[in-house]
Amino acid sequence: MAHRKLAIDGFDEEQQQIAQQMQILSTKSDHEVASLVDQKASVVRAAITRGNSVEALEKALSEPPYGHGLEAAQSANALLVAEVLMATRTQEVNNVVTGLSEDYRDVLLKYIYHGLAHPADFNCGVLLSWHERVVEAGGLGSIVRVMADRKTI
Repeated sequence: MAHRKLAIDGFDEEQQQIAQQMQILSTKSDHEVASLVDQKASVVRAAITRGNSVEALEKALSEPPYGHGLEAAQSANALLVAEVLMATRTQEVNNVVTGLSEDYRDVLLKYIYHGLAHPADFNCGVLLSWHERVVEAGGLGSIVRVMADRKTI
């Protein structure tokens, strides 16, 4: 449901420089990053099966793939985070969010915004309820930190 048919961010010279800098900062190739996300997925699914939502979410949020050229790994990790969010019972959401560190809450908010930007792939109702809880726990500073951060997912 994008209102633009042309991604104008690709023409922004500053955005291209940031993407190149992020790629240089990454010490792993795109294949290594994709295999790390796959390994992480098995650990996360095992934690979900055990009913340990905090462990599953922390593992899914750890070492997010940042950078240009890692779109496949980024979308796979975003789907993994969404899987944890949907598997968590509504009664546990507050405990899970308060159990996360501030950094993990900020990364979670990045994934929530990523999911809201792609409504065909994610359950926006679940994402909005998580957004409410994350902002309650982290305050408006979480939103500001996520919007100002140049490392996007």
